[in-house]
Amino acid sequence: MHEEKQKGLTLLMARWVLPMTSPPIRDGAVVIEGDRIIAVGKWKEIAREFSAEVWEFPDGILMPGLVNPHTHLENTNFAETIKRPQTFNKWLLQMVRLVRSQTFEDALRASEKGIGQMKKFGVTCVGEFSRLGASFHALRNSGLRAVVFKEFICLRDEDAERQLDELAQWLEDAKGLMNTLLNIALGPHAPYTVTPNAFRQVIGLAQRENCRICVHAAESPSERKLIEQRKGVWRWWLGSVLRDAPIGLSPIRYLDWLGALQPQTLLVHCVQVDENDIALLAERQVWVAHCPRSNANLKVGLMPLGKMLSAGVKVCLATDGLASVDSLSPLDEIQFAIKLAQEHPKLYPALLPNHWLWMVTLNAAASLGLDRFVGSLDAGKQADIAIFRFSASIDDPYDALLSEGREATATMVAGEFIYQRM
Repeated sequence: MHEEKQKGLTLLMARWVLPMTSPPIRDGAVVIEGDRIIAVGKWKEIAREFSAEVWEFPDGILMPGLVNPHTHLENTNFAETIKRPQTFNKWLLQMVRLVRSQTFEDALRASEKGIGQMKKFGVTCVGEFSRLGASFHALRNSGLRAVVFKEFICLRDEDAERQLDELAQWLEDAKGLMNTLLNIALGPHAPYTVTPNAFRQVIGLAQRENCRICVHAAESPSERKLIEQRKGVWRWWLGSVLRDAPIGLSPIRYLDWLGALQPQTLLVHCVQVDENDIALLAERQVWVAHCPRSNANLKVGLMPLGKMLSAGVKVCLATDGLASVDSLSPLDEIQFAIKLAQEHPKLYPALLPNHWLWMVTLNAAASLGLDRFVGSLDAGKQADIAIFRFSASIDDPYDALLSEGREATATMVAGEFIYQRM
């Protein structure tokens, strides 16, 4: 070992290190220089090569920071008033009333509260769907890595020019406030809340600005009935949005007609899909964020995860927002998904624990276009790390992580601790 500590180096040691791109390392270590990982390996080997400030977690699991690719931080406080479980249609009406009465300051405080919860759960990166833009400001000062999708709703073409100008202005203003941890993107809300003309213009804006888009899609039976048949309870409320759209297309095929299905697109939910939809999602290389707890609480059905994965659809797991789930913990989401696999083996595959964890690390990072930087512990990547402590001896770190809901001991982003529970 070097006689003097090498300047600027930090060494994290743990009982287990989970790189995610290679097998778990018992008695492992990660070396960090500035905001980047420079080495990963066995503690004894690492210690011989590097001398650095050491943080020891002898009873812990050290892994890539968890990535939550879809949530609504501005809705955090709605958890106190909104009923769940309930049907999606009733929930949506209640949500409309809540968001109409929400101020920017309300949304800012709610976002800060949700950010605090995510840090405790080991989340280092988030895909945020922002209605008012308040969560963008909260995340800017949070220490978290984020992609903020600015929500866009346009129910009438008469309003499209003004609303698109406002969206473009928001993008321009946000660019001036961005930092190295924060990215901006666009969120055309859903196929039933944006007119075809306006939707295509949002896609064009995203292409010009080279940014990603996120869309809620194929979430409920009511959505599919409205888009495909112009029938159902939403017909009188939202049917005019689709005035210039063809009838007979599923929500997924309708989005393809619009040109929205691209590798840079993240679709959320995709519960109400058939085999043709699944094949199209695979062909277009679209990312899908699966939110099983939200789907259950809003009674919209079960996503055919097994068929999705078999067809080659790229799937990650997300929590959605606290208006429809009980926590912003990706590990809670996995535990619920595992229960679904046990209860519905025809729809859900019995994935190995490490496969589930990929869905909230490397896969989730890829869905946000950030897998070159985060999602695994590899030399050259950003030092975004979550550490979980255990009181008992651990033989299988994957099973240990998924055995029960737990908070992180420490959460690090870009080489800086943003949360510690010592």
